[in-house]
Amino acid sequence: MGKQAADTPLVDYLKRGYGSLVSSFSNVQPQMPKEQIAFFLKQAVRKQTRIIVQVNPTSHADRITEFGGVAYFSPKSTQIILKTDNQQTTYLLNAKDIRHIRRMVK
Repeated sequence: MGKQAADTPLVDYLKRGYGSLVSSFSNVQPQMPKEQIAFFLKQAVRKQTRIIVQVNPTSHADRITEFGGVAYFSPKSTQIILKTDNQQTTYLLNAKDIRHIRRMVK
């Protein structure tokens, strides 16, 4: 390994390698266990809590993305319905694609 490679911080390599997946490296949240995602989703739906859902890259989106709003369970499928505060936008998310859930700060 040359001197230049040794002087380059590991984070720079990670940013270059994952730069196409995420718009801001520092905003990527850790992958939550499936059981925790299921528990948090049920709580958010029951309490109608405003949440932010981070979704892993899928066949429809090649980046990690975030959506915010109030979650509902779809009555006719396994998808999660996420409606924005003003009810202008509705997102349909697959639970298996969810990376992280957190409460939205007002």
